[in-house]
Amino acid sequence: MTASTISYAVWALIGAAVVALVLVSVPRPAAVARPSRVMERLATQPVLRVVLLLGYMWLGWHLFAR
Repeated sequence: MTASTISYAVWALIGAAVVALVLVSVPRPAAVARPSRVMERLATQPVLRVVLLLGYMWLGWHLFAR
């Protein structure tokens, strides 16, 4: 098993977890917050907004470099 296979498997698991979270949060929004609401809440604080931006930049660079 190569490192790229493990990487793709991890990304697939993360993607499946996000899709599952969205599917669970749509029918009952009071029980589980939607990912967009969580990001909206995090982006209201200036320090976390910078952290999110740096995280997006890091993720974009590493996806581009592959």
